[in-house]
Amino acid sequence: MKGIMKMKYKNNTTTKGDHTKKRKKFSIHDLYPEDYYFDWELFDTDPEHYVFTQDDIAYYNAMDLKDYEDKVPMTPAEKRALRRWVKSGHSVKEMPPSKYPCIHCKYPAPDFLEVYRTDRELDAATESMSDDEAMAYIADLYGFHVESEEEKKARSEKERIYEQTPKEVREKIRILQRKLSYTWFFITEEGLYDEANEYVKAHMDEPVPFEDEW
Repeated sequence: MKGIMKMKYKNNTTTKGDHTKKRKKFSIHDLYPEDYYFDWELFDTDPEHYVFTQDDIAYYNAMDLKDYEDKVPMTPAEKRALRRWVKSGHSVKEMPPSKYPCIHCKYPAPDFLEVYRTDRELDAATESMSDDEAMAYIADLYGFHVESEEEKKARSEKERIYEQTPKEVREKIRILQRKLSYTWFFITEEGLYDEANEYVKAHMDEPVPFEDEW
């Protein structure tokens, strides 16, 4: 369960009087150079190897932002946060860091606004909880398995046995596991899984050649 707990951050504080400062009116066009133009001639020369410039990226990020704002309802705070994200060089579709790393496990990957909203929803939901309660809540919400003490001991024992096993033996086991895996991949792809599984069950109690060498 390491990594699913929320990480503690200090709230940013503002100096006295900051809230009274008038914000400059936002303009999409401020996100890219005023004299920007896309070099179509250079692009058409070799599209596959064209390297997009920082100005190209800033322009397309700005256009994506404009389209996103036209289609997705947002609160003023969400809109300001999204604009700051794009202004810092990111796309609206790009996933930002989160206080709750488990959010990054979602598929398809969430965009900035989804992570932003989820962070705040989880903040509100876990505000009055202890760390253990919050961890259990988030684990249940995202379907994570919380490792029991017995499972922790079993994992530790497995790690101990692994470390004490000679490298040569570990390498042989690794090769055998790989051969077994690819054999089963092939059997499955050929549509022979059921027949192979029945054969294994029928002969499971019989020793294989050279078994005693192990």
